[in-house]
Amino acid sequence: MSAARTLRPNFFALLILVGGLLLLGIDRFVEIPPLRTAALLVYEWGVLLSAFALLLGAINVAWVHVRRVVAGSTGWQQSLLLVVALAVVLVSGLFSTTGVRSPLVELLFDAIIAPGQATLFALLAFFMAAAAYRYLRIGRPGGVWLLAGVLLVFAVQMPVANALLPRAFANLIGWVVDVPAMSALRGALLGSSFALVIVAIRFLLTSR
Repeated sequence: MSAARTLRPNFFALLILVGGLLLLGIDRFVEIPPLRTAALLVYEWGVLLSAFALLLGAINVAWVHVRRVVAGSTGWQQSLLLVVALAVVLVSGLFSTTGVRSPLVELLFDAIIAPGQATLFALLAFFMAAAAYRYLRIGRPGGVWLLAGVLLVFAVQMPVANALLPRAFANLIGWVVDVPAMSALRGALLGSSFALVIVAIRFLLTSR
């Protein structure tokens, strides 16, 4: 029978988190030179910690896939390809005097990564079309308005339709996209940010 673990909040880390959030929030609304210097220092530390977190994430991903290759698990060929690509890009960047601007890294990005991203975005268009067919049906509550809004936005984005539509109508749709839709998007991003902060505070309060 395992011993019960006692949970205790990490007040020191929580104090750093709350202090940093307050400092950055005040700096956004009040321009005080000493406060701006401290805020820039917090930003620099955030970038530095993010770089270390990215490095640890890459090491963790490499370790997980190396273990899959060694164990011969299902899909080990894809894991081997990922590890080889990671090693090639890392070595080509480390041993080049130009770093990420080395010809090999740029060749890998232009010939493999960029076409792969374009392929994923192209497949995303088909996925969105399938989702629109399933969920934006006329019979669903509110489906008519959603479908009409989607078709209008698509029409304005198309060069041919944009040239045929009245300029006032195109400007109205552009206003809808830039103001109400963007406001909803920013609200969703703000809510997601608050959710991440709450999750971080909860994690710190229940850390072992």
